[in-house]
Parts: sequence; C-alpha cells; structure tokens
Amino acid sequence: MKRVACLFAWLPVFGVTPALAQVAPAPAATAPATPVASAPATPAASAPATTAPAAPAPAESESESESAAAAATEPVPAAPAPAEPPREPASLELFGAFAPTVVHGEPANPGLTNSFRRVGIYGEGGVAYRSKYFLDPFISLGYATLASGDTDLPDSDTIVDGKPAYTAGTLHQHLGMWLISPGVTTDIWRFRLRFGIGLAIVKESNRFHGENNTATQLPLAWQVGLGYNFYNAHRFRLDAEARLVQAKGADVIFWTIGITGRGDLITF
Repeated sequence: MKRVACLFAWLPVFGVTPALAQVAPAPAATAPATPVASAPATPAASAPATTAPAAPAPAESESESESAAAAATEPVPAAPAPAEPPREPASLELFGAFAPTVVHGEPANPGLTNSFRRVGIYGEGGVAYRSKYFLDPFISLGYATLASGDTDLPDSDTIVDGKPAYTAGTLHQHLGMWLISPGVTTDIWRFRLRFGIGLAIVKESNRFHGENNTATQLPLAWQVGLGYNFYNAHRFRLDAEARLVQAKGADVIFWTIGITGRGDLITF
C-alpha cells in the first residue's frame, strides 16, 4: 500500500493526473434550475454583433473620395476675360457740313435800319485723319452767309465843293465770312467734340446808289463744337452738330446747328 501511495504522489510530477482528480462535480447539483427563455441569453448573443468592427469600405469608394478631395484642393482656373471689341481702323476721312447760322449782335445803325436779317447758312468741307488714338486732326474750309440789311441814309453832313458828300438813299449791306480752320476732334461714345483755330476772311459788301464796294478783314477765328452721331454705317456716318464760331478781330460771332456727313476715303 505504501508503494501504491507513493506512486500516486509522484504521478503529478510526470504530468499524469489521476482520473479521480479530473472528474468535476456536476453543475446541476450546485446551481438552481433557470427558465429556458432567460432574458440574459439575448444580449449575450447580440453582443458580438454590436462590438464587431465595421467592414472596410470598397476600394472604389476610397479612390472616389480621394479624387474628390484632390479636386476640392486644386485651384479653380479663373474665367477668361471678355475679349475687347476690335478697334476701328485708321482712315482718311472726307466730311461736309451744312447748317443754318444765327449772328450775335446788332446792326451798326439800328435807328436807320429798316430791315435786318441775322439768319444765314454755313457750308463746309474738309479732310480728317481718323487715328486709333484719342485725337483726330482735321482741316476745313467753310463759307457762311451771315447777315444782310437795308439802311436808309439821309444826306451827308460832309460838304464837298458846296455839295453833300452823298445824297439820301438806301444802303444795302451783306456780311459773309470764309473760314480756314485746322483743328482736332475726339469721340466720347457717340458724342464728338471739336476745336479749331484758323484764319477768317470777313467780307462786307455794300451797294449804294448803284455803286458796289467791299470791305475785307483777316482776323484769327476759333470754333468749338459738340456733335452726336445718330447714324453709323460701315464707312459712313451722320452727326447732328452745334458750333460756336468767333472772329474776334472783326467782332463777328455766330452759332450753327446742322448736319455733318463723314465718309472714309482710305482705310489703313
């Protein structure tokens, strides 16, 4: 018996467990019976589903999100600026103007003048260089029939050889002016500004007792104008234009309101 007891004592050292030591007591003997449909069983079954890690997204979704993020970070190219309208070519321009005139001032002898006409007509022709820049130079030649009147003159107070220098009669007068004017114009949208300074030839014609005589003056004259372009075709334009012209040395001032036609002779 001693030998058998020693053998059982050394068996655990060699990794051998007696069969009697491996038998565990039955759980039914110590734990009370529980109902079959127990509540704790449900969360125990669902716990793995709630704690399981999410499945990785498909590779295509990740690439699409990366491309969208890259597109969001890339700078958006600026919209191209609108193209400027093409400039009109330079040209050699011929122009002509026709306008009624109104003279500023009164006749020399208003008490003796029985008729006085201050309304006349102005005609002009010229050539201009329409450049691609701000100013367009021009030179023009114009003539204006400005005013006319009849004055009744009494006998002259001057006695020559015992007779008056002239006897009573009607003096017929006419005032006209030639204008040679270089200058410049500039266009602002449809409006056209004009400035020129040149030489005036003021001519006063008199007829008395059937005799004609003429008095001429050569003063400097300047002009300013404002026109509005109301018609613009391919190579032809029409402007409504108002001007002020003054020949200061001859004390002549007149206004014009008329039409100016302009056409391109040669384009560059």
